[in-house]
Amino acid sequence: MIPAVRLPKNSKIRIPVDLKLKPNWRYEPGQRIFVSGTGKEFNPISDLPENTKIVYKVPSLVDADESKLSKSEKDLRRYLQVILPPGKSPAEYVDVIRSWRCVEEAHTAPEISLP
Repeated sequence: MIPAVRLPKNSKIRIPVDLKLKPNWRYEPGQRIFVSGTGKEFNPISDLPENTKIVYKVPSLVDADESKLSKSEKDLRRYLQVILPPGKSPAEYVDVIRSWRCVEEAHTAPEISLP
């Protein structure tokens, strides 16, 4: 087995915080807010550093007709990544993200290594 090699220090790849939304919650990228099925809104801006991105892991499912999705596809729609700006550690923010009322679970993504 070949030992793992860490990414170079100058790599532009960042380790995100992976999260899963609670049922009936969605993220509205244009407004940068989370919205529940009952219309409750949650704005995470004050909990995150400037230039943080929040993206769906499977963006093609976001606008898909929910009635045509399988149970697994509906589940996949609930997964997002919080990509912090360079120099910010995901470990510093994972507990804050876990505390959001729209989040079912959150964890730091695994460290990437080169073969």
